[in-house]
Amino acid sequence: MIVFWTTVRSAVFPIIRDAWVPPDWEDDERMAFLFSAFKENRDVDCTDWDGKIDFWSPLIIDHCRRHGSVCVNLQELNESFRRKGSVPLGLSTVLQSMIRGGKVQKESDFAANVDLGWLSWGVGLLLVRPLKWTLSALLGSGRVPLEESFVVIDLVKVSVELTQLMLISSLYKLLLAKMFGVRFINSKLA
Repeated sequence: MIVFWTTVRSAVFPIIRDAWVPPDWEDDERMAFLFSAFKENRDVDCTDWDGKIDFWSPLIIDHCRRHGSVCVNLQELNESFRRKGSVPLGLSTVLQSMIRGGKVQKESDFAANVDLGWLSWGVGLLLVRPLKWTLSALLGSGRVPLEESFVVIDLVKVSVELTQLMLISSLYKLLLAKMFGVRFINSKLA
């Protein structure tokens, strides 16, 4: 077991690496490639580009799942994925790809969209978001700030589903208790 200590958001906690490292993690040559920066344009070598995206994207989602969080930022990812003193240079590009693919969303955008109706959400998804991405790709540097938080959409969905199940279970128990006088002790019938 390999234990590393890291500081994230003013909290110090251990990261136990043997529980999550992919098989490639011990292959220095492979990891040198995966830790290297992306080419400026995907068209230069789409196989290398896609290989890095396919490696890091699921690892980022798994990182959040392991830490019980639906949010992540680049600084936290850099520390968590540090290997032999180096941090992956392409995580900013991976996060941008995940944004374009709808896998993550800026926390600020996610919070702003919570109160939207279906029509507004659809317009934002199909019209505004692609337009913003195109403009930022053409005009902006494409850099992701270290502290900017992103929400992992699939993990939010799972969290909502679990909350709904817990609520239904609680309501069911309450209904049984009211209708039949059934008492529950530690989630078991008494």
